[in-house]
Amino acid sequence: MSIRFKTFMERIGKETEFKPIKNQLLMALKEDSENKYKNYPRLLEMMQEYWPKYKKQSKISHLLLDHYEEFFNFYMNTIFPFRKRGLKFEDPEAPTPVDFKLVFSYHFKVREIDAIKEIISDLGLDISISAVLKRIFIFTITSFGYLVEEIFQRPFAFQIFSIDANELSNGEWEVEATISGREQ
Repeated sequence: MSIRFKTFMERIGKETEFKPIKNQLLMALKEDSENKYKNYPRLLEMMQEYWPKYKKQSKISHLLLDHYEEFFNFYMNTIFPFRKRGLKFEDPEAPTPVDFKLVFSYHFKVREIDAIKEIISDLGLDISISAVLKRIFIFTITSFGYLVEEIFQRPFAFQIFSIDANELSNGEWEVEATISGREQ
């Protein structure tokens, strides 16, 4: 676990108490990503470089389908502190020009879990570790929708199709989420 991960979790925990009420958690994560003054513009620029190939037919889903690993690895690992080795992306689909689906998973290490438990305790929150893991993971992913809107120039959002968190025998956790994105 990195210091960056713990600092990120402490900051988000203090700001939001990991609550999704009134999009509090989502907006905090959006702002957190935008505050990466070097990396946020780099990702935006990368996406804008690819967009002309897809723009003519407004195929935002095909842009995501063709470059999802590059975009989401950068977003989750460079802008946010999720370990690259812990992330997996599977079953990408783009059934229409504006619909996109992807299965995300993240393997939380014991040290990451312990840091989150400590933050929950320090803040005196009444919330389970599985709820925090699921919320922080899915809302980080869905905050990527704001970047897509900047490229696409139309409302776009990611929704959670399914989410599971499973504790492993060694105390680590695996969180898997199926996320679908579409023009709003």
